[in-house]
Amino acid sequence: MRRHPRTSGTTGRRARRGLCAAAAALLVAATSTTPAHAADNGAHNEDWVYRSDSLCVLVYAEMLDLSHVNAGSYQTSAANVFGPNDGIPCGRGRAVPAGHLAIRQVVLVYNLNTQVWGACLGLDSDWRYTPNTTSHADWYMWSGEGSNPAPCGTAWYATLAFGYVWDGGWNGGSLPSGNVWLTAKYGLQAKTPPAQPSRPSWITGTGAVDPSRLPDHLPLIGADGEPKRTSSGDAATVDTATLFGPPSQPPPG
Repeated sequence: MRRHPRTSGTTGRRARRGLCAAAAALLVAATSTTPAHAADNGAHNEDWVYRSDSLCVLVYAEMLDLSHVNAGSYQTSAANVFGPNDGIPCGRGRAVPAGHLAIRQVVLVYNLNTQVWGACLGLDSDWRYTPNTTSHADWYMWSGEGSNPAPCGTAWYATLAFGYVWDGGWNGGSLPSGNVWLTAKYGLQAKTPPAQPSRPSWITGTGAVDPSRLPDHLPLIGADGEPKRTSSGDAATVDTATLFGPPSQPPPG
């Protein structure tokens, strides 16, 4: 499998910590570099989510615990577009017009009581579109307060990254990062990491999302680490057909 070259880990980590110190940088950056490897206190994943003879989409997802530098936790997503080069699919970067590359980021959290992966409430970036012609988009999100990195309680976390490109229709997919244990600073008691949870049935052995295995809904997990309830007492959920599907509208113009 052809991989897009990454920048050095030292440069990438310094840049990311600078963004966190600048207080929660949220941006779509039209650049040509893929985020660097995660540090030892993070987990990352990168793979193709769409491949054809004329168009390929590579997605990167990362979850990083920065509580040791009093900066909470940090999530990164990136999408890169490739086209053929001398007849070789995915051989070189392919720039697409403004609005034709869409990226989204969701934070997943594993509830220890129900033993089910859910979506961390309020940490869904929704769709973000590149403002200029480019082959690359980044989305960075800082969460947690100071050294409290766990926005939805002490638990295992993962970043779920989405990348879609318009080419007469939306083409792309989603990819989760590896799991990272985040401990809530203000919990009643410190918790040591239990064994990592098994992959959800809708995640394949390679780490990709299998849409055919997705449940209809995922639970929404609140700041206390427990599933949220609606005013009527029902479980609050997010619709996976909407969450995992492509953007609902074509690019403007």
